[in-house]
Amino acid sequence: MVCLTGLLSVVSASAQTLSNQTLTGKYFFRYISLGTDGANPANLPDPRSLMGTITFDGSGHYSIVGQQVTGSAAPVSQSSSGAYSVDAGGFVALDSPLRTGAKINARYGAEAVIGSSTESADNTFDLFAAIPAPASGAVFSGPYNFMSLEFPGGSTANMRANQFSLNNLALGNLSNFAVYGHSAGISQGRPQTQQVTGATYTMGGDGTGSFTAGAVNLNQLLTGTKTLYLSATGNVVLGGTPGTHDIVIGVKPLSAATNSTWNATFFGAGLRVDSTAVAGYAGALSARGQGTLTWTKRFKAMSAGAFDFTGVNAYTLTADGTGSVDLTSIAVGAADKVFVGASISLTDPGAYELYFGVQVPSLSGAGVFLNPLGVLNAASSAPPGNPIAPGQFVTLYGTGLAKSTQTAAAPYPSALNGVSVQINGKPAPIYFVSAGQLNVLVPYATTGPTATIVVNNGGTNSNTVTVPVAATCPGVYTLDQSGSGAGAILHTDYSLVNAAKPATAGETVLIYLTGMGTVSPTLNDGTAGVITTLYKSTGDVSVYVAGKPATVTFNGLAPGFPGLYQLNVTLPSPLPATGTLPLAISTANAYHDQVDIAVR
Repeated sequence: MVCLTGLLSVVSASAQTLSNQTLTGKYFFRYISLGTDGANPANLPDPRSLMGTITFDGSGHYSIVGQQVTGSAAPVSQSSSGAYSVDAGGFVALDSPLRTGAKINARYGAEAVIGSSTESADNTFDLFAAIPAPASGAVFSGPYNFMSLEFPGGSTANMRANQFSLNNLALGNLSNFAVYGHSAGISQGRPQTQQVTGATYTMGGDGTGSFTAGAVNLNQLLTGTKTLYLSATGNVVLGGTPGTHDIVIGVKPLSAATNSTWNATFFGAGLRVDSTAVAGYAGALSARGQGTLTWTKRFKAMSAGAFDFTGVNAYTLTADGTGSVDLTSIAVGAADKVFVGASISLTDPGAYELYFGVQVPSLSGAGVFLNPLGVLNAASSAPPGNPIAPGQFVTLYGTGLAKSTQTAAAPYPSALNGVSVQINGKPAPIYFVSAGQLNVLVPYATTGPTATIVVNNGGTNSNTVTVPVAATCPGVYTLDQSGSGAGAILHTDYSLVNAAKPATAGETVLIYLTGMGTVSPTLNDGTAGVITTLYKSTGDVSVYVAGKPATVTFNGLAPGFPGLYQLNVTLPSPLPATGTLPLAISTANAYHDQVDIAVR
């Protein structure tokens, strides 16, 4: 039996929802944008970077004072203004101050605003980060764990990614420190270690300062003088080098950290360049203290455009919050409120990436309250911001959603126990209701780019929540109902595929999932497919086992269960390995890589 309820509640109820008034006051920011030729990731004909202060008025307008550099030209002063909007969950649309007409797909957290212009149609890829500025009395009190991403001269020829720690001594001096990183211009990108001695720093009471790590030298990982900005809380340091294209981010270390310390949901954004592509992304990350985390990312990648991604990564943390996430280095800091990471790996020496994350806001509301960050794929439990799709099972979290717990039988009704749900004004079939959680089906007629969701309990409407919509949003059910790990996969005799009875090369297996979109022939909302009719999903799908393509022989609804999709898949032969292998689902607009399959 496949359970249709999600596991992960993403936020606690301890604050109100958000609006433009939430984002107000003076922030320091760094913004780096790489304009490519659209074909060769090594060719960056139009790099632009900007840093300075951005002031939000709380009414949807901002003003900027800073320095901009374009290509290898000298930096010039810039003053500009633009518009922004903040929705109830902290999703921010921000006019790009570097690219006219582009919008930054940003996220708000108490420690930072971060994002990337994932929806722009040009060949540009960027990362924006802003931190609240202190009013006065700022003190640089290390240590801070830093990551950096640099494109000297706006070129990939000597691009580099670094990890290091800064700790201040008296009279503006820094402790000697080691830099671990790699550069495209040094040893073919293989990771190196550089010792830095005699570094100095300055920091004013307004939170602006700098540090100097020696004369500029392209044969070193970290050199020159970088501007530093200190956040109002002192938890984050942000900066870059005047006159070039880079970004540096430091976070206060954790104390006595272990893997279990990292236990929260975060907004995140990043910028990546490797041998095949340039990409920017904005999304969310869920870490539950168990050594694995789940990312959902809205990517914009060279030659691929915009698409949605969900995936699981393994992580390890050391006592100060530094560690690794698969092939990247990580620093979690400030009492689990922020993290920063960079791609530094001998296994992937051609990858140069920096990502930054901030804990999501805690949200609450009176009466019938639907959490704006609590609309999740019922199978994958992918973090907030992952879209919904026609026909998908979704889990809605909140408070006061129903007077008591009740479950419906198929066909699922549009009202259950006095509860109804409207998605884009259309009734959603309801499977399960309780005070804190609902499970409903997205009507097949739902189209995007966004949809509104309203819950009605006993005649009282909830707040309205707006979520992104996509043609598909695949989520494979898992045996432990967590959204990751062993997938809900059966042999053709309907026995479980697991370690005791693994699948074999060339075998056909049945994969159960949700979020595969509209079907043909059409079907009424909330009704189950029947065994005499093949209800096929209208979009194409690919399946990969450890990166090797499998053959999909059926893609459609499973008979007997509304909203439950089934893929019949012939596994590749030979298989690339035995044991537990990752299984990924790819559609025209999404890539889902959260589950495993046992094979022999």
